[in-house]
Amino acid sequence: ALLKTIFDFKAIKDLLDRPDFSIVYDSMHGVNGPTAKKVLVDELGQPESTCMNAIPKDDFNGGHADPNLTYAKELVETMGLNKKGEKIDVGGRTVPSFGAAADGDGDRNMILGTQFFVTPSDSLAIIAAYADAIPFFRSQG
Repeated sequence: ALLKTIFDFKAIKDLLDRPDFSIVYDSMHGVNGPTAKKVLVDELGQPESTCMNAIPKDDFNGGHADPNLTYAKELVETMGLNKKGEKIDVGGRTVPSFGAAADGDGDRNMILGTQFFVTPSDSLAIIAAYADAIPFFRSQG
């Protein structure tokens, strides 16, 4: 319920329902997997395949839950990039429009576009530049 007071779920759902837009989210086997599934699948109607590594594991399933180009390898490759953030040949497959990952406790993230890495400072700058599009920030003046 709290998230619905912060974000415009109808606008987000309208974007996600567009045939030319797709999303993938990698929880990296951290604690935010079930919440991501509840929001993206149950609330916003996305397919379960939208949520990668959404089952929390004590050992992050043997991985390192650090959302970066090296450790979020599965997401990075899904988004058509290599560990340097460079485009790779995707063999004609469709690359999602938006990708995101979070670390084990959800306090750090990585944002990707179609074959494009968004640096953490740029992702914050984008939020700041468009804060008025987020209902909570708009209401705060």
